[in-house]
Amino acid sequence: MAASTAPIGARGWLDGIAERVRPGAVRETATNGRIYALLAAVALALGALSLLFPSTPTYDPWAWIIWGREIAHLDLQTTGGPSWKPFPIIFTTVFSIFGGAAPDLWLIVARAGAVLAIVLAFRLAFRLTTGEGVHLRSRAVVPGVAAGVVAAMALIISSQFVRTMTLGNSEGLLVAFTLWGIERHLDGRYRQAFVLGVLAGLMRPEVWPFLGLYAIWLFLVDRAALKLIVIGFVAMLALWFLPEWWGSGNIWRAADRAQRPNPNSPAFAKHPFFRVLQSTWPLVITPVKAAAAFALLVAAWEWLRHRRQGAILVVMILGLAWIVLIALMTQAGFSGNPRYIILGTTIVSIVGGVGFGRVVQFVGDFFGSRFPTPVVAAAGVIAFAALFVGTLHWSLPRFRGFGNIERALRFQAQLRFDMRDVLAQAGGAKRVASCGPAATGMYQVPMLAWYLDEHTLQVRLDPAPTGNGVILRSRATRGERLAPFQSPTPYPAAYKQVAQLRDTTLFTTCPGAGSSPGA
Repeated sequence: MAASTAPIGARGWLDGIAERVRPGAVRETATNGRIYALLAAVALALGALSLLFPSTPTYDPWAWIIWGREIAHLDLQTTGGPSWKPFPIIFTTVFSIFGGAAPDLWLIVARAGAVLAIVLAFRLAFRLTTGEGVHLRSRAVVPGVAAGVVAAMALIISSQFVRTMTLGNSEGLLVAFTLWGIERHLDGRYRQAFVLGVLAGLMRPEVWPFLGLYAIWLFLVDRAALKLIVIGFVAMLALWFLPEWWGSGNIWRAADRAQRPNPNSPAFAKHPFFRVLQSTWPLVITPVKAAAAFALLVAAWEWLRHRRQGAILVVMILGLAWIVLIALMTQAGFSGNPRYIILGTTIVSIVGGVGFGRVVQFVGDFFGSRFPTPVVAAAGVIAFAALFVGTLHWSLPRFRGFGNIERALRFQAQLRFDMRDVLAQAGGAKRVASCGPAATGMYQVPMLAWYLDEHTLQVRLDPAPTGNGVILRSRATRGERLAPFQSPTPYPAAYKQVAQLRDTTLFTTCPGAGSSPGA
């Protein structure tokens, strides 16, 4: 049975690593490295094509887009927004050069990260199942493909992955860089793996403890990497803390903001740690979780007997440790947003794919000594088809749910373009901004700030009671009430409706602004 032979633990691990990083070994994987550039290019192309579907960023990405514009104008103000994240803002600062195209440019990058995450989930599941590199035996292909398909599909239907990534969140990029780093480690490119870990650490601080342990390990096996390690950590910490110092005067504002969760956060549960674990359990369908447990048992047996498949054990430990860390941080008062779990559920999905691949592999091994390769391959395909059909009870409802996701995404995009158009009806964003302080619903604040070319903190949640002002009323989701709400207390008498499109209505105190009410 083919299996991963990467050594793990104690002195033998270090000796094995020294053997793998010989120049000859590195040259064998160098060509393989070009694949990642091709995959990234394809992912970006698909990300761009996705804009043919009505698209909009969500709350956090809008704030990142605003901060990129503010950095370009040397006028950064981070108070009033979500937690700071350096990696997205590196891009949005550059994209600010392109003016109104910046939101869509960021969506391309974020969605490309999600596409790359799906592809790398396939690759890693394939690799962990076959335990082989470029020179692959034909009989290992079917189990590897089975593992990759299950891993990719389990990721797509888990954790509301599609909805979360389509709205421009950064977790797809986080998963992509993490899986890419694991692959480069398996290729013997340990410094590249560390750099990819640093990039992941620019999106979530939960990466730091894992990266710190890897840095210690890297230093033990490659003392010359010390300079890279120091530069990586200094740059990462500087990009997290110095812009917050500039933008808010509080170097710890991101951490402070993360400890002010939304009302529906698991942080408000009686036992937040267990609430996170409870909410994580159904995110991956039952057959994939069962297959992950099976793959883990096989890997543990192979490790104890032959020191093989250790990579599977380490990868699964990484995924479970990530979930536990998110739960512990939620217990400590952080928000525990379900999307933070995606990296952990991705790894469970990958190991679950390996479990499916193992079953197909065992079928192939059974027929392999009795029949020629085509028959063995056919038996493997039949075994995979039977396993796949066996999951339909759990997977079909998830696939049917894509219809609801599609409608929700269209509604979010409609809110964006209706906001833009009602501002145009009222004489343009500059004229509306000149009317006085603007107010809107909580989740529309950064989007309105973007269109009005203002700081996020300048947009209010309640109308200005006196003087001039603007109210942009809409729904955050199809089922929520209009906000800002005007009953039982109506808006001040000076506010008049000047533009409306569907559920988006603009009120101002400016005389003569816009068109007639209801236009």
